[in-house]
Amino acid sequence: MARIEIKGSPEELERIVIFLKANNIQFNIAPDFGNHSKEDFQKYEVLMTKFNPTE
Repeated sequence: MARIEIKGSPEELERIVIFLKANNIQFNIAPDFGNHSKEDFQKYEVLMTKFNPTE
């Protein structure tokens, strides 16, 4: 397995996720416990809920 770390806002991450999904590239958004504002943290959680595969 390989990993790519994306640094940026939740909006930038969402653009990348949409690209990966459109090109049938499997991915998983991992939680990041960095220094984020409460609003950004909530946006990241929404992305993980929306795009991560359910098990």
